[in-house]
Amino acid sequence: MGKKKGRRVKNPPKAKKAAARVPKRSPRTPGAGTRKKTAPSKPERASQAGRPVARKKPAAPKQAPFSKALREEISTVFVTGPRGCVGSFLVQHLLRAGYSVIALDGKGPENLALSGKSKLTLKQGDLSNPAFVSSCLEGVDAIFHPGLHADGKPLYGDPGPSPVRASRTLYRLAREHGVKRFILFTSASLYGRHHGPVTEDMALEARDEYEQTQSELESIVLEDPLPGLPSVTVIRPASVYGPGCRASMASLATLPPLVKTLGPYYIPLSGGPRTSLVHGDDVARAALFLLLHPKAYGSVFNVAGNDPMPFGHFLNEAMESYGLKPLKPGVPYPPSTLLQSILPYDQADEIFNPLGKLSNILWERLVRIHRLNKVLLAGKNQQTVPLGTGDLVVDNRKLLGLGFRLKYPKFRRGWDRTLAWYMKHRWIPGPDEL
Repeated sequence: MGKKKGRRVKNPPKAKKAAARVPKRSPRTPGAGTRKKTAPSKPERASQAGRPVARKKPAAPKQAPFSKALREEISTVFVTGPRGCVGSFLVQHLLRAGYSVIALDGKGPENLALSGKSKLTLKQGDLSNPAFVSSCLEGVDAIFHPGLHADGKPLYGDPGPSPVRASRTLYRLAREHGVKRFILFTSASLYGRHHGPVTEDMALEARDEYEQTQSELESIVLEDPLPGLPSVTVIRPASVYGPGCRASMASLATLPPLVKTLGPYYIPLSGGPRTSLVHGDDVARAALFLLLHPKAYGSVFNVAGNDPMPFGHFLNEAMESYGLKPLKPGVPYPPSTLLQSILPYDQADEIFNPLGKLSNILWERLVRIHRLNKVLLAGKNQQTVPLGTGDLVVDNRKLLGLGFRLKYPKFRRGWDRTLAWYMKHRWIPGPDEL
């Protein structure tokens, strides 16, 4: 018998069938043949559709390191004028940062909440009295000193000592007591009026007694500095607004309630001199930032918001923040401001005083009717009048270049919170009361 043939497997396994159907491919060189198509990216899709390509914003530079050695050496600070908008914010930030604070002239309802802080000492006295100042500076490592309020009044009582004499005494005794840092607040109004942004190296143009005093305060610490410590920094803020502010731009908060008594609409204004404003909290934060920054020693820094606008725009923002609605199309910025801009400063003040007095009469009536705290004044004040005489755009790039970041770079966000504070503390009535 012949050999038995092996049984033929008619149905191979499925895996082998599949393998048999797939043709063998020769290895490809890079780039050979066709590649697998991928979905275009978002910028590519936008480009193909003819739309502008959105670009990512560059990452913000990291904040420059502080002087660690100086931070270890500074533990107690002396603050003058804690009743002011900037001063009250500054005291709060210093306490949160762990510093011991000695504050001169701590009277005022807005500071009662601070009186229970264990690291806060409130003092009252004559800053031009060397004996009193020496008692305040025992153990002090740094000084924050605004020479006078934005309304031009002394910080140390009325009539009080000359701000220049008081500041000269404070600066001289600071060196004798080994104070390491001296930070002076003045004002960007010292630059006068310019068509372009004002920088720290521009010449100053003091036009009235208030600005002349500010200029003299700077000369004490910059032009004739004492040898050795303390290291000095000068801060020139733009016109300040914010919770607790009762001067400078505070009168802007009285206008919406006065308009609301006439109805829910306001007439929007277009144009006007371009100006910069700054929130008081940002000025205080900038001072604390510069306290320990090595590049701040012996230098001057502007502090201002990032959105300089025509003054009419600021007025519109204030109205809308209060809930008023614009009555289109609006009108150009009042011709009275044009008249004011071509008149000498003192003559303009005389012309517009009657308008300010009328505003105050109407405002005082509103205060009585709604039982408000009589703190704010309507109409113009020492710093709002110059805003109608020309541009004052304050360049803040020197400060931002060190790594500082504003909390309120835009006016509207800061103003919303300012109005909320004014209403809570009964400085202005709420919109629903009118």
